[in-house]
Amino acid sequence: MHNAPPVAFPVGRFVWGRWVLMLALGLSAAGLIAWQIQSQVTPLQVTLAWGVWLLCGVAAAFWVPRQGISGGSLFWTGDAWVWQAEHAVSGSSQAVQLTVAWDTGAGLLLWVKKVDDQGRAKGPLTSAWLQADAMPSKWHGFRCAVYSRPKTNALKNDLGFDRH
Repeated sequence: MHNAPPVAFPVGRFVWGRWVLMLALGLSAAGLIAWQIQSQVTPLQVTLAWGVWLLCGVAAAFWVPRQGISGGSLFWTGDAWVWQAEHAVSGSSQAVQLTVAWDTGAGLLLWVKKVDDQGRAKGPLTSAWLQADAMPSKWHGFRCAVYSRPKTNALKNDLGFDRH
């Protein structure tokens, strides 16, 4: 199996993030209103339900923006993924693990998790939204790298024998 060649791709800000959050809050509020209309609820139940909705909405408004990475680049070295922030000191980069959450063909939603020195994923799960428009000439190579498997030190088949 051949691996994708090294590639770097910029990660911009997900401009639709606030609108998606507002849409989710609006739809959940509509569902809560429909529940109130279609069932016989007490004023205490209504107050509690709207209190929980408000608490969840405020928590999401603070939590969601911190879960995305932007202002940097993702690098595929041929062996592993690396994240480097835009304003980071030269040479300060972080190994990361990527998982595809959603692929539209012209856009990718990736789950990104930092990797420690032993290769284990650690820290919070963050997301990155990448679009072909950011760098059309590198999009195909980047997508190939996202779906590529990392190189292994010793090429072994499923039974554990070296292949030659």
